[in-house]
Parts: sequence; structure tokens; C-alpha cells
Amino acid sequence: MQRVRTGASAWMAAFVVASGSAVLSGCAVDPVGLAISAAGAASAPSAASQVAETASFYRGTSCQALAMLLQTNTDSLPLVGPANRQSMLVNIQALRQVMVEQDCPATGTGAVAGVGSALAPIATTGSKGGGGAVTGMPPGSAAVTANEPQGRMGMSVLPVTAQLAQAVGLEAPRGLVVVELMPGQAADLSGIRSGDVILDVRGTAVSDAMQLRRVLGVVPDGQSVLVKLWRGRELREVIVGPVASNTPALPAGAIYADAPVSVAMPVRERFCVAQLTTPGFLASGVRSPLFTVRNNGSEAESAKVVAAFLQAAQKAQPGKWLAPHPRPNCNQDSMVCSSLNADSEALMMLCRTERVEGTQVYESLGQSTPLTELAWSPPMP
Repeated sequence: MQRVRTGASAWMAAFVVASGSAVLSGCAVDPVGLAISAAGAASAPSAASQVAETASFYRGTSCQALAMLLQTNTDSLPLVGPANRQSMLVNIQALRQVMVEQDCPATGTGAVAGVGSALAPIATTGSKGGGGAVTGMPPGSAAVTANEPQGRMGMSVLPVTAQLAQAVGLEAPRGLVVVELMPGQAADLSGIRSGDVILDVRGTAVSDAMQLRRVLGVVPDGQSVLVKLWRGRELREVIVGPVASNTPALPAGAIYADAPVSVAMPVRERFCVAQLTTPGFLASGVRSPLFTVRNNGSEAESAKVVAAFLQAAQKAQPGKWLAPHPRPNCNQDSMVCSSLNADSEALMMLCRTERVEGTQVYESLGQSTPLTELAWSPPMP
């Protein structure tokens, strides 16, 4: 996910919030909060203009969605690095401004250090720690109080609407869609992606952000949890950690009884072909010969192969494939892995378990698009 963009039209291209609904563009969501240019002060717009521009994209968003995003950004502010702090501060101030404009109910976030005093803070009805209500939550969501467990994985989520459920192939609205990842935190490090729908955490179905924080809060600080999610119209399981929690960490050497067990995937043989193509009617590109891969078939292992092919293409055709690619998206068995960069260059790997089927895929590629074949095979693991 690209975290730095220049210009409002670019950094809002893949993220639209309308009446509390997160609209996905392809498989990615580009969060407003980390989409402000990180250019130097000499070329960057003023903080006031950044806030005004960011606020314009939040206007019309439901108070429920604004409150959730404000809560998550405020909670995560102390954890982000210097490169993202200013972007998050601008985003927080823009959210608060729009909530005042739209007469949203008061929240317990109060003033945020470092945001500045140009705008009056949202009025509060008491802090969360003092039992004040966090409003703007879905019906039935109670406030989080000081004596309740609270935890986080480092992501911003919104409830799944009926429209979104239909778009991603869920039979009914349920779960929480991930709209923002905090760099270097558990969700990001464990492979959660923007656009994933979190369905279940530690065996508990989750439906709102406060409930998710409670479920994570009973986990000792620093431990991992099993997350069931919906991605690419498939149900997946991901072990996420280390979770940040107000439940004290276990003593050194202690074993967490509820720790999820990672099952080793067997090594298997697949027959694959990779290709990299330019967009448009005059598309061209490069492809690999049919090659054999022997690994566990995980998305992480497949991503290594795809990255190695991209490096080979860049070396074979210097100056052509310059735009960086995000990590590829793979289906659950990694038979198809793909990535699309900012220049709309498509990077893809297709695999089959039988050589004859792999050969058919290889022969079909290049029939409609002229592709140069590279003398390449993946590095041995």
C-alpha cells in the first residue's frame, strides 16, 4: 500500500467514504490518514491547508465512521514513527473539524497533544478512563471503561455494510473491514491488508471496534491471536502478533496456554510462469519460461518468487520497470499471485500442480500480448 502521495486527487483515488461505507477500489484501500505528502517543508503545503483539504474528503461521512477513525488515529498516535506523525496529526484535526461542523455527538477523545489549538477540541462528556461514553459507535456498543481489558493490533476498522458485503462476496453484513494499517505494528507485520474483513478473533465473532479491543485486551501483552478473515472471496486464517494489551505480559519463560499453533505446511511442487506487462492496447512485457517451484505454497513464499522475477526483469531491461510494486495478492493456494503498481504495470505468477496444466498456461500467455522471454528460473530456497 502506497503511503505517500502528492496531491489530493492521487491520495484519495482508492479511498471513498460515503455515509459510513468504505468503498474498495480493486483490493486496496488507501487511508486518508497516511496519504498526505511527506515532502520537505519547502515544498509541502501548510498544515492549515492540509487540514482543510483532508477535511473536505470526510464531509458527509457518518458520525459513527468519523468517531471510529478518530478513536483509532488518536490511540495509535504515540506509536507511529516521525515520518507518519505529521500526517496523522493533520488527519486527527481534520476529523475533529468535520465532527464539529456536522454536530456529531461528543466523543471521549478530547484534545490531542501536538495537534495545535487552531481548532477548538470536540467537547467531551468525560474521558474513557472515567467512564465517559464513546459515542458514534454502532447500536449496542458500550463505552470502554478503565477497568476493562483493552488491546490493539494496529489497524483502523469500520463495520461492514450491506453494500460492502455484497461487493466482497459475503452472504450477509458481518465483521469489520480494515481501512488503515499502522506501519510496523502487529496487523501490518502479520500480513493483514487493507480491505480484509475481520470476522473472528480468538474464536469470537467481532462486529464493532470497541468489542474488538475488548477481545484483544484479555490477551497478555506481547502474545499472538488467531484471526479469521475474508479476503479475495475466501475465508483465511492468520496468526497476528504481538498484540498490545493492558493485560500484563507473562513472566519470562511462561507459556501462553491459548497461543495459536502454527501448522507447518508441507513442501509441494508446482509448475509456474511469471509475467510483467505494461497497460493499454499496445501492451508489451516480459515472461519467464515454465519453471518448477518447491515450497510450502504460502503467500509469503510465493511473494519471494514474484519479487525475484521482478528483479530479473528490471536487470534485463534497465530503466523500463521503475515504479515499485506492492506485495502481491495471492489466492489461498497461491495458484494466482498478482500486483498492480502506480503505472498500471501488472506483475503476475500463475501456477499449477500438474506439469501439463502448467504448460498450457505458459503457452496461452503471450498469444494476445507480445512478451519477451527471459532466461530465468527462481533461486533455490
